[in-house]
Amino acid sequence: MLGVLLLASAFGSSFLPAAHADTGVSSEAADTTTEPDTTDAASQLPPLPTGYVSQTDGAVRWTYPLAAEDEVRSLRALQARTWRRIVGEFGVAVAPELDIRVARNPKEMRALVPTNTPLPGYADGIAFPESGLVLLTLTEPDTFLRPDLQTVLTHELSHVALYRAVGGAAIPRWFSEGVAVQQAQESSFGRVRTLWEGTLRGALMPLESLADHFPSRRADVDLAYAQSADFVGFLLSGSDERVRFRALVRELRQQRTFPDAIQAAYHVPLGYMEREWRTELTQRFGRWPLAFMGLTGIWVLGATLLLIGYVRKRLRDRATLQRWALEEQPVLAAVGAAVPPPPPPSGAVQSSVDDFFDNRHAKHDSGVPTIVHEGQSHTLH
Repeated sequence: MLGVLLLASAFGSSFLPAAHADTGVSSEAADTTTEPDTTDAASQLPPLPTGYVSQTDGAVRWTYPLAAEDEVRSLRALQARTWRRIVGEFGVAVAPELDIRVARNPKEMRALVPTNTPLPGYADGIAFPESGLVLLTLTEPDTFLRPDLQTVLTHELSHVALYRAVGGAAIPRWFSEGVAVQQAQESSFGRVRTLWEGTLRGALMPLESLADHFPSRRADVDLAYAQSADFVGFLLSGSDERVRFRALVRELRQQRTFPDAIQAAYHVPLGYMEREWRTELTQRFGRWPLAFMGLTGIWVLGATLLLIGYVRKRLRDRATLQRWALEEQPVLAAVGAAVPPPPPPSGAVQSSVDDFFDNRHAKHDSGVPTIVHEGQSHTLH
């Protein structure tokens, strides 16, 4: 829900880097200023491609490949729950009519919109809020993998619901995208890192520059979306978040300009809130430097810590051995006093043996035989 704050932790401002679009403008790639006229999209719709069917479920018309019926069934159940939640968070009644078209792939997306409608080739979801048209694809444009359709659908439904909630009033692009990301509860580590790097480099863009369109460079687009969603999260922070947000929607519905609506709902100027948000970003990311290091940086840090630990262990072991040596000196001295002197070296033993035989020969040469008994020599007569 909108009350789920991304400011709850350092990772609270992370968002899924999926490609969405509204009114023909991509959320994650180059900006397209052309906004197609889809006011009467159903009447301009070309014949359905082979294998597609259309069904009406209450106020919602679904068009999809028959082979994807099971998946679309789950999307239909999700749409009913999600639409009620999203509209409830805006606090105003909106028209429920929707036209949701699900394509097999990005190429067939073009066959599900009015002729000559420009579509970005990189989006897995597109919303046309003026007509209530939502376009999805079962395969991502770049990878042809299955996108998270539930998240994409929620994101696009948010665009349509917000447009209707404010009565079609002009709202900043960053606000529309930020609200959609929040309501879809999108998250990703990559976008947190993008916001962190932009904050440390001083590269954050003024919100005013993101009011009408987003930049064309991919890196700048990613940062623009990270900023948008995080600032909306900042607007939602506080115990009275829902009350003030609903007040903002009501002010916009009365066709007040966005700065005036912010002033009326939050009682502070938009510029002041932006400065406070930037200060909070600096404080938040200043406490989490390691969380955004690249994989290489993490490996280098780990190796450095291991080396430091090894050196410290060696020094600690050496100090321990030296301490033991000092402590054992008195003990060794006492033991040494009680132990008999060590035997003479091997050379001294050999010298004594030689002396024995020499003396023996000397005595033998004297011509007088002798014997040794109890340490005394006796001459045999």
